[in-house]
Amino acid sequence: MNWFRKLRYAAAAATLVGAAAASTTTASAVTIPEIMEKGTISIGVLTGLPPYDTTDSSGNTDGFLVDLAREVAKSLDVELDVVPVTNASRVAALESGRVDMLIAMTTATPQRARSLLFTNPYGSYQMTIVGPKDAEIRTLADLEGKKISVPKGSTQEATLISYNIPGLQIERFDDDALAMQALLSGQVDATAAVAVLANDLLKKRGVDDQFEVKEDLPLYTLYWSMALRADEWNLHQYLNNLIYYLEVTGVLDDLHKKWTGVPIPGGKLPTF
Repeated sequence: MNWFRKLRYAAAAATLVGAAAASTTTASAVTIPEIMEKGTISIGVLTGLPPYDTTDSSGNTDGFLVDLAREVAKSLDVELDVVPVTNASRVAALESGRVDMLIAMTTATPQRARSLLFTNPYGSYQMTIVGPKDAEIRTLADLEGKKISVPKGSTQEATLISYNIPGLQIERFDDDALAMQALLSGQVDATAAVAVLANDLLKKRGVDDQFEVKEDLPLYTLYWSMALRADEWNLHQYLNNLIYYLEVTGVLDDLHKKWTGVPIPGGKLPTF
C-alpha cells in the first residue's frame, strides 16, 4: 500500500471521528448576505503550530492563519470571531455550526471532500528530513541503515514505508514533538518533519548550529484549503475568488513571509 493510499485512509478515519464528535444536527448553510447581515464571521483557526500561530500580549491567538482570517473578514466588511480549534475538534466545530468556516491547515483529500467543501489551496508545506548538519543525507539512498523518527500513523511514516529503503529503521512516537526530541537527544539519526516548523523549532532551541533541514531531500509537498459545510457553495465561490486575488497581488506570500520568514513553498498554488 503506497503512502498516498494510507494518507487517504487516515484522513477518512479522522473525518469520521470528527463527524461523530459533532452535534447530531448539522448546521445549515450560511451565505454571503447572511454573514454580512449579522456583521460577524466565525472562523476556526488551528493552534499549536508555531510559527504559523502564536499568542499576542493579550493572550489571543495570532499568526499566519489569523491574518488570513482577518483578510476574509475585511473583504466582507464584517467583524472577525477567531475560534481556536485542534486537528481533532475542527470538523466537529464546523459541522455543529460553532464556526462558519475553517482556516485550519486542512488538506483536501477526496475522502474529506465527501462530507466537506474545500476551497482552492491558500498555502502548502514541504515534508523533509531533518538531521545533524554533518550527516550526509541528500538522497533516499543515504537513509539506508538509518533510524528515522516519525509520529505514529503519520503521512511521513507511510511515505517512508512506501520507499522500501534497505535497512531503514522507522521509530514511531506519539506526536511530532516527541519525534523531534528523539533526534535532538540522539535516539535516532534523523526525523521527518515539516520544514518551516522544524527550522523554527531548531532556532528556538538554539541547536540550529547542530541540526538542519535537509533541503535536498523533500519527501513531498501538500496543500491546505479552507473548509466549509458541504452545501455552502455561495461562500465557497467567494473564497476561491478571494484566494486567487490574495495570491496574484502578493498578499499571501507577504503574510507567509511575515510569520515564517519564507514565501509559500512550491511556487504557484494549484486550483481544483
